[in-house]
Parts: sequence; structure tokens; C-alpha cells
Amino acid sequence: MKTYFAILHKDAESAVGVVFPDLPGCFSAGDNYDEAIRNAERALAVYAEAESSAGRSLPEPSPFDQLYAEREIRDETKEAPFVGIPLTDPAGHRSGVFRHADTGEFVATSSDDRPPSGRRKTHSAKWR
Repeated sequence: MKTYFAILHKDAESAVGVVFPDLPGCFSAGDNYDEAIRNAERALAVYAEAESSAGRSLPEPSPFDQLYAEREIRDETKEAPFVGIPLTDPAGHRSGVFRHADTGEFVATSSDDRPPSGRRKTHSAKWR
């Protein structure tokens, strides 16, 4: 599982903002740190799905030392915590590839994990 670092910002009288240095345009917020982190997990998953739908892949996560070595990021993180956010799919499930029970084709799970029309998913993760 990939984990991307996020920076959490809290200004007086405002929500907690979250940005991902490796992923321009991926951001989130929450009324407190716990909510911001939960929302960041969902934002990361939705961002990854959007990039995939557009035919783009996410960059590999930068190691903490590499991120912190950048002066701009160090300045941005003064009094702001770094948090590792794991990448999951938007429904909160692990993504994966399953073999279709009838055709033998390999099928990637989608964000909503719906089986092909008229089929149901069994416990063995095969489409029937």
C-alpha cells in the first residue's frame, strides 16, 4: 500500500486544512485534526481515481527526508504536522484484480466495486 505525506494547517478560527506536496490539487479539510485526517484519506482516494480515469498514474510517494529537505516545504510545515495518509479506494476497500468466474478474464475492482450487470459477487471474489 502506498502512503503519501500530507501537511496539516490550523489557523486561528479556521478549519484544519490538508495538502499533499506530491499531489498538486489534492487537498482536504476538517473541523479538527482527526476529521481532517479522515477526510484526507477520502480525498486521496478520489484524487487517485480521477487521475486513473484520465489515464494518468500517481507519482510514487516521496520519502519524508526528501520532502523535508525542500526549503519551501520546511517553511510551510513550521508548526504544522506531517501525516502519512494511506491510499485506499474511495469506497474504503483495497483495490485489486479478480478473475471472472465465467470467462476467466481478469477484472479490476472499481471504486464502487459493482459486478458486471446482472451478476453478483461471491465470497471468493468471483463474478457469478
